[in-house]
Amino acid sequence: MEEMETAPEHVRALALDMHPEDLASAVDALDAEDARAMLDLLDDRRSADILTRVSVEQQRELLKLLGVRRLAALFEYMSADDRVDLFQLLAAPLAAQTLEALAERQPELASEVRSLARWAPETAGGRMTTEFLSLRPQVTASEAIETVRRLSRRRELETIYYIFVCDVGFQLRGVISLRDLILADPEQPLADILTPQVVSVRPEEDQEAVATTMARYDLSALPVVGPQGRMLGVVTIDDVFDVLIDEATEDVQRLGGMVPLEGGYFETGWFDFVWRRATWLVVLFVGQMLTATVMESNEALLQSMVSLVIFVPLIISSGGNAGAQSSSLIIRALALGEVRASQWWRVAGKEVSIGLALGVLLGLLGAARASFTGDDAQTTGLMALAVGSSIVAVIVLGAVVGAILPLAISRVGLDPAVSSTPMIASLVDVLGLGTYFLIASTIFHFANAL
Repeated sequence: MEEMETAPEHVRALALDMHPEDLASAVDALDAEDARAMLDLLDDRRSADILTRVSVEQQRELLKLLGVRRLAALFEYMSADDRVDLFQLLAAPLAAQTLEALAERQPELASEVRSLARWAPETAGGRMTTEFLSLRPQVTASEAIETVRRLSRRRELETIYYIFVCDVGFQLRGVISLRDLILADPEQPLADILTPQVVSVRPEEDQEAVATTMARYDLSALPVVGPQGRMLGVVTIDDVFDVLIDEATEDVQRLGGMVPLEGGYFETGWFDFVWRRATWLVVLFVGQMLTATVMESNEALLQSMVSLVIFVPLIISSGGNAGAQSSSLIIRALALGEVRASQWWRVAGKEVSIGLALGVLLGLLGAARASFTGDDAQTTGLMALAVGSSIVAVIVLGAVVGAILPLAISRVGLDPAVSSTPMIASLVDVLGLGTYFLIASTIFHFANAL
C-alpha cells in the first residue's frame, strides 16, 4: 500500500529527469486513459509541454478526456501557435466551453486564440505565434538587452533571435539580430541599429511558401505582416521543420499515387486507407484500360507481325521510366523555386535534347536486341529499325510529358505532385504504345510497298 502511494512521486521524479520529447514518446505509446493518468501526475507546465508534442491522434483523444478546466489551465503554459493548433482540434461544443473557461482565467489569451483561429492551419497566419519582442525605435540598446533578459526569465518569448522595431500600432520599421544588439553601443537607439529591409510574409500565404522563404534567407524567425505593414506575429524555425516534414510526406504520398493521409500509418483507419488508395488506383486503372484499346485497334498489325508484341513491355517501360525521372526533377525544382510554370518552353526544349540523347542510347540497345528476332534478314532489320526508332520517340515523348504536366498543373494553382509517377507512367504507356504501333506500321508498310 505504501509502495502504491509513493508510486506517483517516483513517476514525477522520473518525468523530471527525462527530456520532454522522450517523455512525449512514452505517453504516445500509452492508451488514452493511461496517458491522461500520466498527465494528471504532472504539473500543468510539464503536461502542457507533453501535450503539444504527442501525435495528433493522441492529442484528439486526450483533449476529450482532460476536461475543460484542465485544458484551460494547460493552455496558459503553451505558446500561441501550439495553443491554437490544439484549439482547432476540439469539437465545436468543447471548443466553445474551453474558450469560455480560458476567458475566465486569462481574457487576453482567449482573445488571442479567437484572433489566430480565423487563419487556416496551413497558412502563415495559422503557423505564427504572437510571442515576439517588439520595441520602439527610441529604446536604447542597453534597455533592449534588459528587456530581453526580463522576458526570457519569465518565458514570455518563444524566440529571442530577433528584436522587431515597431512604431505605434505595431507598424514594422525594421529588425535587429541579437548579435547586432549585443555589439551595439549601450546608449545607441534601436533606430540607428535596425535593418530596414525586412523579409516578411502575408498571413494568408501558404505554409510551404513560408518555409521556402525562411530557407532562402536563412532566417530563424519570419515576421507575418498584415495590411499597412502592421506586424501580426512571427513564424519560428521549429514550426518550419514541421511544415517541411508535413509537405515532404504529402508529396511522397502523392508521388506514390494516393490521396495524402491526414495521420500516421497506424493512426489511419482501414476504410480511410482503402478510399485514399482506391481513388487513384481506379483513375489509373481506367487510364491503363486505354492501353488495351490501343492494342485492340492495332489487332490486324499484331496478327501479321506477332513479334511486335514481344517488345511492348520494353517500349512502354522505357517511356514511363523517362517520364517518371522528368516529373520528379521538375516537381522538386518547382518546390525549390528553381523553375517557374512560365518557363515551360525552356523546360520542353531541354527535355527534348536530353530525351534524344537518352533515346539514342537505349534505342541502340533495343535495336540490338530486336536484331535477334525475325525469320529472315529483312524482317530482322525492319524489327530492329522499328524498335530502335520507337524507343527514341517514346523516351523523348515521356521526358517532355513528364516535365510539362507538373508545370501545367502548377499553372492552374494545384499541387504539381498530383502528377504522380504512376499517373505519368499510365499516360506515357498509352501514348508510347500508340507511337510504337504507328512507327512500326509505317516502316513495314513502306517496306512492303517497295
